[in-house]
Parts: sequence; structure tokens; C-alpha cells
Amino acid sequence: MSISSIERYREWSRRIENDPRFVAEGMKLAFADDLVRLLQARGLKRTELAEKLGTNRGYITRILNTEYNLSIETMAKIAVALDAQVTLSMKPRQSVPPAAVVVPARATHRRTRRNEFVASDKPARKRRSRQP
Repeated sequence: MSISSIERYREWSRRIENDPRFVAEGMKLAFADDLVRLLQARGLKRTELAEKLGTNRGYITRILNTEYNLSIETMAKIAVALDAQVTLSMKPRQSVPPAAVVVPARATHRRTRRNEFVASDKPARKRRSRQP
């Protein structure tokens, strides 16, 4: 990497840190991660949580894939259903050196991942010959 590339990356990371959409995505990922850990610790499945919330499993999956902007009320319902608590706080940012900036990856949907395989990863199909 040339120095100009490094400087461009640092500028990009400074800009994205101040983008509310990026901050919100990080918060949704943190909530989904905590939810997965809590479900595992309690030995619960998504279906069981959905039943406690009076919804379907797909809704829970969409929450875990961070497809929704959850309201505080929804987070509270999930916490009550799991006998847990949600902690929401605002603190001043800690100064982080630009080289140490961590960018959370977006959870990819299964359909998207399935399409990322290259042709060599897929099993070959037998071709049927068409003879009259």
C-alpha cells in the first residue's frame, strides 16, 4: 500500500465512524450478538423465543440478521421474555488510533452467501442428451 492509500483509508474510517447509519448498524450487531449468546446460555431456540413473544421464527431471524431497527419497547419485550435486561447508555468516545479502527462486518443473508460460490464449488450436473 502506498502512503496515499493509507491516508485515504484513515480518512474513510474517520468519516464512517461519524455516520449515524454505521453507528446504528454496530449497535444492532451488538444486540444480535448478545441475543445469540443469551439464547445459547439459556438453551433456547429461536422458535421458543418466538413463541414467548407471540411471533414467528422468521421475525427472530430477521432481528438476528439486523434487518430491523428495533424500538426500545421491542428490545424490552425480548429482555422480559428471556428474563434479562437491556442496558442502554451513552458515553464519550475513547480515542482510538486510526490504525486500530475495527469495522464490523454485516451479517450476510443465506441466499446471498449461496450465490457467492464459484462454479468449481458447485457439483457438476449431468447433461441429458435430447434424442428424438
